[in-house]
Amino acid sequence: MKYRTFLKVAGLVAAVSFAPFAAQAETPKDQLIVGVTLVNMLSLDPSAMSGRQSTEINSNVYDSLIEADPVEKGVFNPSLATNWELNDARDAVTFHLRDDVKFHSGNPLTAHDFVWSMKRAFELGIGGSNVRVLGYSAENFDEMIYAPDDYTVVVRFPQPTDPALMMGIIAGKGLAMVIDSKEAMSHEVDGDYGQGWLTTHSAGSGPYKLARWDANNMVILDRYDDYWGGEPEMKRVIYRHMPESQTQRLALEQHDIDISMGMSVADIKALQDDEDLVTAKVPSGNVYYLAMSMQEDEFKDPKVREAVRHLIDYEGINDTILPFYGDLYQRPIPAGLPGALPNPMYKFEPDYAKELLTEAGYPDGFETTIRVLPDSPFVNIATAIQASLAEGGIDAEILTGNGDQVYGNMRARTFDMIVGRGGDRTGAHPYTSLLSIVYNPDNSDEAKLYTLQAWRTSFQDEEINALLDAALLEPDPEKQDEMYAEIQRKFEEDIPAMQIISMSYDTVVYQDDIEGYIAHPYQNTRYREVRKDR
Repeated sequence: MKYRTFLKVAGLVAAVSFAPFAAQAETPKDQLIVGVTLVNMLSLDPSAMSGRQSTEINSNVYDSLIEADPVEKGVFNPSLATNWELNDARDAVTFHLRDDVKFHSGNPLTAHDFVWSMKRAFELGIGGSNVRVLGYSAENFDEMIYAPDDYTVVVRFPQPTDPALMMGIIAGKGLAMVIDSKEAMSHEVDGDYGQGWLTTHSAGSGPYKLARWDANNMVILDRYDDYWGGEPEMKRVIYRHMPESQTQRLALEQHDIDISMGMSVADIKALQDDEDLVTAKVPSGNVYYLAMSMQEDEFKDPKVREAVRHLIDYEGINDTILPFYGDLYQRPIPAGLPGALPNPMYKFEPDYAKELLTEAGYPDGFETTIRVLPDSPFVNIATAIQASLAEGGIDAEILTGNGDQVYGNMRARTFDMIVGRGGDRTGAHPYTSLLSIVYNPDNSDEAKLYTLQAWRTSFQDEEINALLDAALLEPDPEKQDEMYAEIQRKFEEDIPAMQIISMSYDTVVYQDDIEGYIAHPYQNTRYREVRKDR
């Protein structure tokens, strides 16, 4: 098997190939078949979607004004916007749009559709927590984001900020994907802005349009022949629900699928000698974590949280479960970014954990639950943690479920513990990495800051909030780096409700004759230029 990694260089680095593999029946030349688990895909509404599969699918169905480069971090490429400029005051960006784009419905796409698409998220109160943190609200939206004409969009900043942050949101977030406002509103029910219909239908302008979605079975995207960027070579992209890793492995070996996502470590290793397959490592800013809810009495106590910190076998999990998924890491800012600190290297220390639990009033431990997706590697991590918690006297029952039953409960703040993956999926800026994990400006249930992990776990530190707000605006790079470092030290001292286990990366395995495929670290992988050399 060849090995590739998508890094900051434009090329792909391939390693050595091994033994030949007998040819099997192949997937159609003009269709791309992707094996993946769809268990966490609950909605295809761009503003309400959750899960990486929804993001990838919508990145092929909808267009954005700009696109984040899949290789170079911090680089944005034209899409619906041909060019843009930042004003001298650095408090507004003006985008100039193409005038030849049509939605799948045939309706022309204008700047007003972009404004409507973003505003509906605020009106419905869905998605966009990070945008709200930057100062945007339903009340100030109209003066901050508007279209002076059909092909111009102005995005003003409500408060001083780094313009790159908003550019990243426009390039990568679902709420900035442009929806056909006329088509969506034709399906409006009781003022829902078409949300009910958009959950299972599409109204985009991208290279593919949604043809079919059978929950936990398959998603079919058909080529949009009038796509403004040119007709894609693949006539159809099919996502097949394959929750079992061995099923994906067998399908790859038999050439029944072209791309596989989310296989187990054992199955990926078993394919290493197959010269017809390529393994790609895709960097990410996400982390694997064990989260505790500070709504629960036990986890309100920092001694209990510290005990849990030392009841995780970090090295064992990373060595045996997370090869091809993550690297041992325990900090919110990814290594290599400004302000990053060395790993604290927390250890599995059950005796020390028992002492802490006794001091907290739990000499015999307590019972709790761990919610987790049933997929690899999540359930494997949960099983390992269940065993290590037991050594400290904590009896944790594992509750598996779909995305709504796991992350839905986390967003509702109705859980005990959760094993998951989240954070800043781009890992491109220290501010956004910290924002997603340590920041919580309003700890009320009514705030609904769903994308902020600290809010989900009910963790709040006003000093950390103030430091992060100040760091964003600090003009001195050295002082700014030290502020980011200080935030992480304070976060460590607080004994947070989220314990980071590993820095996530994705491993994708695909057929060697697939060309033009670059897996996107933002989960915005696009298939418009993919072809098969057959």
